[in-house]
Formats: sequence, C-alpha cells, structure tokens
Amino acid sequence: MPQDRGENYTFRALYLMAILFVVDGHIPLGEMMNFGGLFRYYSFHLMLFAFGSGYFFSGSGKVLEGIRRSTVRLLVPLYVFNALYGIFAALLRAFFGFTIGAPLSAYTLLVAPITDGQHFVYNLGSWFIFPLFLIRVIYLLLDRLLRRVRARQIVLLVISLIPGSLAVELCRAGGQGTVPLVLLRTAILMPGYALGVLYRARLEALDRLPTVPYLAGIAVLRAVLCTRYENLAYLLSDCSYFGCDAFGVYAGGLLAIAFYMRIARLLAPYVKKSRAALFVSRHTFDVMMHHYMGFYVVDGIFLFINAMGWGAADFSVRSLREVGGYVYVPGGRSEWAVIYLLAGVLFSCAAAEVTCLIRKKIGCHAGRKLQM
Repeated sequence: MPQDRGENYTFRALYLMAILFVVDGHIPLGEMMNFGGLFRYYSFHLMLFAFGSGYFFSGSGKVLEGIRRSTVRLLVPLYVFNALYGIFAALLRAFFGFTIGAPLSAYTLLVAPITDGQHFVYNLGSWFIFPLFLIRVIYLLLDRLLRRVRARQIVLLVISLIPGSLAVELCRAGGQGTVPLVLLRTAILMPGYALGVLYRARLEALDRLPTVPYLAGIAVLRAVLCTRYENLAYLLSDCSYFGCDAFGVYAGGLLAIAFYMRIARLLAPYVKKSRAALFVSRHTFDVMMHHYMGFYVVDGIFLFINAMGWGAADFSVRSLREVGGYVYVPGGRSEWAVIYLLAGVLFSCAAAEVTCLIRKKIGCHAGRKLQM
C-alpha cells in the first residue's frame, strides 16, 4: 500500500469514497455511484468507516489513555457542534418560522447526541459518532481482557458477530424499540471494526489476488446475494428497513469492503497527488457533521432566486421551513444531485478550515485532523 510519512494512501482513498457515498446517499436523487444497485450505499458505507477505524486500532498504551484520545477526538467536537447547531435551529425557529429540529433543552444538548443524534437535523450525520466511540472503547477493553489469547483478533470478530447478528434479527423482526437505539447501532457496526483489526493483523499480507478476476468474482457474489434477498440495504440510523437477515448484512458488507479496498488500492497513487482529495479524506468527521448544512446552502440560493423572481417558481418555502432534508430539484432532474453532492462536501471543507483557524486561535493542536 502506498505510504509516505506514516500516511496510508490506500485508506485515504477508501475514506474518500466512503464519505462521498454518505453524502450522496442523503440526496433524494443520489446514489449515483452504486453500480446500478449492485452496491447500494446503505448496505455497506458505514461499515466501511467501522472497518477503516478498526484497521488503525492500536492496543498499545494504557486503556484510560486510549479512551481519553477517543473522547477528545470524537466526543468533544461532537458536543461543541451539537450546541452550535442547536442554537442555529433555535434562531431559525424564533425569527424565521422554521419548525425543523428539536428545541434547545438539557436533553437535546447533553443526552440526545447519545440516544439519537438526529434531533437538530442540520447536523444529522453526527448520529454515527457516538456509536463509533462506543465501538472503540468496547473493543479496546475486550482486546486488553483477551491479550493472552492466541489469534485474539479472530476470537474478537466471532464474539462481535453474536450481538451484531442478534441486533440485526431483532430489528428485522420490528423489535427496535425494545433495546436502546445506540446499542443496536453499536452492535451492528462492531463486526466491521473487528474485521478491520483482523485485516491489518492477518489478512492484509494475503490480499494479493489478481485484480480483474478478484473484482469480477466479488461482483458476481454480490449479484447472487442481491438475487437471494429482497434488498441488502438497511437504515442503520433508525435500525429499520432490513430486507435481509444477519448473513445478508455481513456477507454483503464483507464483499463490499473487499471490493472497495481493491479499488482504493488502485486509486491510492492518484489520491496521493491530489490536495483536494487528501483534504476531504483527512476531514471525514467534518463532512459527516456538516454536509447536510451544505444542502441547505443550495436551498438558500434557490430561495433567493425565487424571491427575486428570476426562476425556481415551484420552490417551496413552506417545505424549506417544515421538512427536514428538503432538496429542491429544478424540473425533477437527477443531474442536480451532483450540485448538492459538491455543496455538501465543499461546505464541510470550508467549515473544517474555519475550525482549524479557531483551534489555532485558542491554542489547540491545529494539526490534528478531525477524522473518524
């Protein structure tokens, strides 16, 4: 894998693709890169992040220090931005008649980022952050507990598959309300993280099959799975819409990870040369946090055009105020999805730059990228 100064460019490419899938998946006319439905984003894209995070797992050092690092990198910015978006939603509600987003309260500021994460809407993608934090902490504790066990990476993968599979089957049966949502999200994603650890420890050295037959074989197996099950995709944010059982979820996720890992390896030399691609892949936390707001920036432009009488006559001001995730598409043309994709990424990159400047001003370590 191309590496330089300790940076793994294969995973830079993987993170870049994964975050683009997340943004694209939130656009009503999106899913522009799913190979005609063969690789639907919602069947694997968040598992890619769990896998990538697991790949960089380090069991060295003290447990409390590991938890502290994850807290600083994930939870502190999560709560800071949660408060900022809460204030933003409250201002829109008070002065412009918006009804989107939950009101400011001790619950929405302190508890909701853990239990829900979608409560203010404008930072909807941030729900993923706390489950990822929990996964890191749980795996770190289990790894330390089993440090004397041979092949513990395999053991931990098997262990993680048990609650993960149970969670999938529970959600598939419509029992999401019987277990806290954050625990279901964490359990379902945990095997992806464990697979990332196992891949680096034992499987990476074996990943040397010829590219063309390798990718073709994976595509055929995904097609077989898609034929076997009604749908491999599922909505992890609400733990709903499971169209397949646990085997379909994890077999489909494994095939997608294997497929895009090879694609990432092919793209790595080009990503390494692109400052823009590297910037996005180094700031996946920012894109996850802010991309939804980028969609509203585009809506704001269309609102201005509508108000000036220059066009966008069918733009719905009421929907903008009342419907979370409202996206205006002139003429219903799917090509406009590209505009929202670019806006989501570019706004997030701008927010990342502003965050970096603020961190410098207040004396924080500015070089640490907010990456998941």
